[in-house]
Amino acid sequence: MTAFHQPTITPVERWLAKSIKDPESAFRDWRDGRPAVLGVGILFDAVKMPQRLVHAAAGAPEQSAVAAALAPLGGPVIWSPPGWYLALVPAGAAETWDSPHASALGHSTYLTVPRLDRTGPSGIHWAAPPKHARTLCSPTAVAQLLHVGHERQGGTR
Repeated sequence: MTAFHQPTITPVERWLAKSIKDPESAFRDWRDGRPAVLGVGILFDAVKMPQRLVHAAAGAPEQSAVAAALAPLGGPVIWSPPGWYLALVPAGAAETWDSPHASALGHSTYLTVPRLDRTGPSGIHWAAPPKHARTLCSPTAVAQLLHVGHERQGGTR
């Protein structure tokens, strides 16, 4: 009989999974190669940024340019088809979010979150993987990135 060894659950995965009542379901999904559906508004909120603005702010759509543009946000960002970047920001940020260039997801919403090793280039993946539990993007930096992208597109919607 072959013994099955449970993969080690990282502190980041443990922290993310605390956003739902059944963290084990997230661990199972990630272990089986699927993204997990996590709750927003308890541990983190999310800002849903249009890909066109992020790419404009980065100056190019290439993964390296986007990664460099996302680095100053200071936290994790997910890329989700068909073209959204989702910056994880502190819980409560959605209540005061005022940028006209993106919407914020807060309490009572859910977010599809890939395994930590899914870093692209296709399908839902981490455009900026989380480095530590509880480290999140600065809402001010996210708003600034969106403003830059908007201005680089000529200030049009």
